[in-house]
Amino acid sequence: MKNTILLAVAALFITASVNAQSTVDSIAAKYQLLPMPGEMTLQQKFPVIGTYQLQGSTDTSASLNIMLDSANKGMVWVEGLPQGRFKAYLKKSPTTYRILSQKTAEGKQIPEGTLYFDTASHTLNISLGAPFNDADPTGIFAMNNGTMSSPADVADNTVKVKTKTSTSKTKAKVSFYTATKLDQGTAVNTMQQQQQQ
Repeated sequence: MKNTILLAVAALFITASVNAQSTVDSIAAKYQLLPMPGEMTLQQKFPVIGTYQLQGSTDTSASLNIMLDSANKGMVWVEGLPQGRFKAYLKKSPTTYRILSQKTAEGKQIPEGTLYFDTASHTLNISLGAPFNDADPTGIFAMNNGTMSSPADVADNTVKVKTKTSTSKTKAKVSFYTATKLDQGTAVNTMQQQQQQ
């Protein structure tokens, strides 16, 4: 009797191991183990940092630099615009930043605005003069694409915005800046061309 029970238990274990092996084989046939991805680079975490070529500028060497703050990873420094060096705070990761009203080291007043980097086209858009809109932060840039009521509203990179509510009327000038990101190879080539001239 003991031998029969022992044989039954042994048969049960053998059957279970055969079924387990077939399950492993069927899973291995459908899925492949891939190597672990490498650690994300700083450029992948914060795609906005880098050097940009300003569009619409008469100066061919006009460049815009965006650097990560050394103490606060949620803040970047923007330099190269006529207003001077200013800071922007990460609002919607990884490409939308809010520019708070601030005074630069040169004493120029920077109005509130929005900084947005489009990762598909490698284009940076900056608006200064309009409050940051939490619901649609990039909606302000539609004004810069020629959707204004008349072309007279657009002067260079500035748009006059009028808002009217039941209790008040306001007028503001919104400045727009657009820049294209220079990759490392392009930046090196541009620097070499400038040195040759």
